[in-house]
Formats: sequence, C-alpha cells, structure tokens
Amino acid sequence: MKEAFPRRGLPNVIQKLENGNTVTIVYFGGSNTRSEGYRVMTADWLREQYPQADIRTVNAGINGTGSDLGCARVETDVLLHKPDLVFVEFVGNDGGDPESKARIEGIVRQIRKRSRFTDILFVYTLKERDVALFQAGEYQKGALMQEEVADYYGIPSIHLGVAVSHLVSKGQLIFTSREDVSISGAVIFTHDSIHPTIPEGHQIYTDTITRSFERIRELQDHPGRVVHHLPQHPLVPANPWEYAGMLPLDSLTTFSAGWSYMTPDNSTLAREYNWLFPGLWRAAEPGEAITVQFEGTRIGLFDIGGPDSGRLKVSVDGGEPFIVDRFTLYNDHNRNQYVFLPELPNGQHTVRFEVDAGKTDKAAVFEASGNERSIEHVRQHPEWYDQTVIQLGKLLLVQPPL
Repeated sequence: MKEAFPRRGLPNVIQKLENGNTVTIVYFGGSNTRSEGYRVMTADWLREQYPQADIRTVNAGINGTGSDLGCARVETDVLLHKPDLVFVEFVGNDGGDPESKARIEGIVRQIRKRSRFTDILFVYTLKERDVALFQAGEYQKGALMQEEVADYYGIPSIHLGVAVSHLVSKGQLIFTSREDVSISGAVIFTHDSIHPTIPEGHQIYTDTITRSFERIRELQDHPGRVVHHLPQHPLVPANPWEYAGMLPLDSLTTFSAGWSYMTPDNSTLAREYNWLFPGLWRAAEPGEAITVQFEGTRIGLFDIGGPDSGRLKVSVDGGEPFIVDRFTLYNDHNRNQYVFLPELPNGQHTVRFEVDAGKTDKAAVFEASGNERSIEHVRQHPEWYDQTVIQLGKLLLVQPPL
C-alpha cells in the first residue's frame, strides 16, 4: 500500500523553507495533534533540515473534536495566523461519518478562499480497529472520503497506518499494551488503542511524515510560487460547511438575568480554558435561558462540561422543545465539548436554550458504562453531580448565502 500521495505537492512552503524565509505552520486537528507528539517532532525535523528558515508553529489541535467544529474554527484558529502550511488531522475523530467529506472540503475551501498560496497536507492517523484493514490492503473509510477531497483539490496526503500495520505484522510493534500480550523488543504503540506513546509511537508517525515530505520534495517541479486551484463548484453539491464560523456568544444572543460572565481574572475554570475562550457564560438555575436569532442552516454551542453539568431544553422557531444533555460519560472532570443542532432550512431562525429542571441520573450513566472510578466518585461527592450548571464558550454557526 502507498503511504503518501504527493499530488500537487507543497510547492510554496518548500520554496520558502529552501530560501530561508519565515514559515508559519498550523497543525490543525484533534488530540493526536494537540499532544507533544508528531507536531513537535516534525517541526524539529524541519528546523534541522532548514536551519536558515525561521519556522513558527501553531498548535490548533483540540482533544476529542472533529471536522465539524474544525470548520467553525478555521478563521480564528488557522487563518488568523496567515499559515504557509496547514496540517489537517481529523480522520480519527470523524471516523466514517458520511458528512466528513463535506466538512473537510469546507475546511479546504475556507483556506483556499483566503489564500491560494497556502499549502495543505492531510495526515490520517489510525485506531487499533483499523490495523486489520491496513493488513488486508484497505484504507479507513474516513480516509477514503477525505482522499476524494484531496484528489479534487490536488492536496497531498499521508496514511500513517501503513507503516504501523506493517510493524505489527512483523511482530515489531504491539499496538495496545495488554497484560496478556508480550513480544520481546517490540514497541508499545498506545496504551488506549488511540493515542500513540511519546516518543516511541509518535516517532513512527513522524518518520512516516518526514519520509513522505522528502518524497514530495523530490517530486516538486514547480519553480516559483504556485497559485492553488479553487474550483468554482464544490465536490459536495451545495456544500454549506465552507460558511461555518465561530462567534462570541453575546454577538447574537439575549440572556436572562441569571447568567454571569466568568473571566480568567475571577474564575479558575475560565483561567484553565482561556486558550479556548476569553470567558465563559454560566447559569446554574433551571429556567435561565438564552435566545439566539441568526440566519443560516445550523447552530451549535462550544461549551464546558463537568460533574455539575445539566441539560438544555431547546426550542427552534417556537417548535416542540427537545433536550440536549451537556453531561456525558467523559465529564467526570471538566472538559471542552460542543454540539450542533440538526440542519435547518436556510433562512432566519430563533433558537431558545433553557436550563432544564430535569436531571440526568449520572450514577446510572456511569454504571451502564462500567466506569467504577466514576461511580465511586458520584457516591463520594453526590452534591457535585446534583446540579444543573451550564457553561458556554462560543456560538457555532453555518451561514451559507441565501
């Protein structure tokens, strides 16, 4: 299997690197990008290869997030930095979601509309369940969808699972460490079936990327700057995701009296998440609500969940309310999370989010998952869980032209 598809290559960033210019690289993706793994290692390798260049990097990875939030983040987290190269890594969190192709294309079109000189590189990580596919000569479904986008726009891509699965087959790598599996001298790739160990696991990803980068560089035959093509029509017909964005919550929102705005100066939680949000809007009592009036097809919230998280009762254009729970299995400790509501007809909409009086049986949620540590935590701190707190960071919108 091929691990790299050079396509139209990385002509502009390679030229700037070779000329010793200042280069900005944005690493855009999920937890594998956010960690101190391939992101740091590939940047270090590039600095060794091009010591005269001033290489600056931006960590635009957010744990547990996919290309839907990615589309909303492009302007603030990518384009604001005026990148010469953007690594795009979302296949792990997108999985085989059928909308992944449209969302990845939305990211590409946003970048290309802003700058035809910015190079883009797709990298595809893998999970343990993908190893058997690679060993059978097949790529992941999610990667195949993104490859359609890569073909359409001439974007190079790297399949990181090819080398990993090859090492597994040779008995030189154990994908996930388990007590009942032991191979002398084999590298442990992950401890959780998803996130590579640092440095060993991420070094394999890095070696694949740098090896592929050299191949792309060898094939580069474009003298001077290259203007990347932006087809008039998207690959996915009427694709709305190139019109996604992220706004401050108070830009389109009316708040009831019980909401307070927490900043890093007066809140430990807001200080912990100030790399994501300048502040957090918080309400704790049932009945407190926000009303958003917007024009577009989708609305969502980027928020913080935790043991105290409650539920939102949501009504769209005066319709029947439905519940959006902001407590999940992963919220035994505070973390970022987000939600998009179902797609709407393009036009004017009014959406009301109200703190619901009903409470999720959080102990039952953990019991159903077999999470013994969290079950015990609920027993020890019932007051932490018996709350209806909502903490909102940003408004997510998809607003194609009418």
